[in-house]
Amino acid sequence: MQLTNTLFALLSTTALAKTLSTFASTEWTIESLIRSCDAPDDLCTWKFGINTNEEGVDVTECTYTVPATTTEPASQANGGPTTCGVFTITSGWSGQFGPDQGFTVISVVDYAKKLIVYAGYTDASVKNGTVVDPDLSFPVQTLG
Repeated sequence: MQLTNTLFALLSTTALAKTLSTFASTEWTIESLIRSCDAPDDLCTWKFGINTNEEGVDVTECTYTVPATTTEPASQANGGPTTCGVFTITSGWSGQFGPDQGFTVISVVDYAKKLIVYAGYTDASVKNGTVVDPDLSFPVQTLG
C-alpha cells in the first residue's frame, strides 16, 4: 500500500511539473516598449505591443499611463490597473538596489486563461523616451 501511495504521489508530481514547465517554457514578447515622462515627472506614458507568440493571434497594442502620487514622481510610481485588449496591466517600481539602480516590473495578465507575465525594465533602459531594443520576451506563469 505504501508503495502504491508513493508511486501515485510521484506520478502526480511529475504530471504537475510537466504542466507547469509547459507554461514556463512559453514566452510572451513585449514589443517596441517606450516610456515617455513629462518634464516635471507628473505623468509617464508607456506604449508597447503584447505578442503572445501564438499562431494566428495579433499583437495587442497597449498605451498605459502612470501618474505621480503625493509621495512619488510618475517614473517611480506604481500604476494600474489598465485594460489592453484581453490583458490587465499593472506596474510597480523598486529602488531596492540603491541610487541609479531602479526598475519597473509590468504585470501583464490574461485572467480568462489564468496566465501572467512579469516584464522587468531598468530605469536606464527606458530613460529619455528610448525604445527598448531588442524586444524582450518573458516566461508565462500560471495564476494560482
